[in-house]
Formats: sequence, structure tokens, C-alpha cells
Amino acid sequence: MPFLVTCRDVADSAGLRAEHLPAHRRYVDERAEQILLSGPLTDDDGVRRVGQLFVLDVPDPPAASAFIRQDPFTRAGVFSDITIDRLELRFDGGRRLPRTD
Repeated sequence: MPFLVTCRDVADSAGLRAEHLPAHRRYVDERAEQILLSGPLTDDDGVRRVGQLFVLDVPDPPAASAFIRQDPFTRAGVFSDITIDRLELRFDGGRRLPRTD
């Protein structure tokens, strides 16, 4: 089941983010099979990082929560706000998916 995890950085966290980036990358690389889509969120100029987005393929909300709680960015305090929402995919790879309901 896909879950959308949206994380917003604390203000002025660029240094903290940079410090923990290698550990974050190792963490997500080791769990790549759970990640459908991921990347940093940026401000309008596309330069300053303001958060992180994940679409996770995990069985339930507790698994999504555990994934993000263990991320080095979360553990280091990079994120000020985290939301987890179940995602019903309607499009994938440029095509509409068949409905199951």
C-alpha cells in the first residue's frame, strides 16, 4: 500500500541537513525496495532545500511511521513537521491505472 510522507525542514537547517546527508543516503539506499519515489523539496528557486518527500510501499501507517522515525534526518532534528497519508494511485508511468472499486 503506498503512503505519502511529507517532511518540512526546520528553519535554517541547511548545515544540519548537510551534516547528516551521508547517513540519510545510506539509510534510504538500504531500504530502496520500500521507496517508490523520493526526493528533496525545494523553494521556488529550486536551490534551497525545504523538506523531503517519500512515496513508500509499506503495509500500513505504523510501517510508514517507523520508516521516517528511523531516518537520520528525523533523528537529527532536520524536520519540523511530518505528515503521513495513504495514497490511492490513479496514474503511474503516464497512464491511468484500472480502478479496483
